[in-house]
Amino acid sequence: MFTRGTHIRFNCTLQAPCPRQLPPAANRTSSIIPPPKRARLEHGRPLNFSREATEIFSTYREVGCSEQKADNMLKWASNSKFRGDRVRFGSIRSLSRKAVKEYLPLGVQSADFTQKLDGPQKVIFYYRDLYDAAKELLKNPKFAGKQYTEAEIRINAQGLREFSAFNTGKVFEAAQVYAGDKVSPIPIFLSSDATLIGKRGGAHPIISEYT
Repeated sequence: MFTRGTHIRFNCTLQAPCPRQLPPAANRTSSIIPPPKRARLEHGRPLNFSREATEIFSTYREVGCSEQKADNMLKWASNSKFRGDRVRFGSIRSLSRKAVKEYLPLGVQSADFTQKLDGPQKVIFYYRDLYDAAKELLKNPKFAGKQYTEAEIRINAQGLREFSAFNTGKVFEAAQVYAGDKVSPIPIFLSSDATLIGKRGGAHPIISEYT
């Protein structure tokens, strides 16, 4: 569909003759369509869109984040208190490495399992020493007076053993016998997320070091 005043002209030259082809002189046609009019060309002024706004919009389109996260980015980027000259990192990798190092809680250790086949992807595990984590948990005031300190064997009226709390079970009893009467066994349950350890195999690893 063409609007009034539009002139169509095709500029092409057919190379090989064809039985159904018109004579060469009639093959040369062209199309002349006016270019789109732009405000800056028509009025002789630049668009009212700063370079900083262009960079923010470009980053938003490249990252592909949600509008809510983009609004947060726009909020701090337009904050007059934001000191861009204090960001002294040339890559997001170096910035991320520094951020993790600075904000990592005390006692948290890391193990780098990155291999050559991983390419730019880093395979780093962060972990805590199990003994230190157990001591911190036991000293938490929230659990004061609510911890089992020794095994307890309960016998009901029929003379049969009764199981209820964890310290009444045979596992806790065996740990108490092994540790001694003056020792409080500490039951610790470990869990791990599934991870890929090969092309066809997965596992739930518990990382430990034997000495």
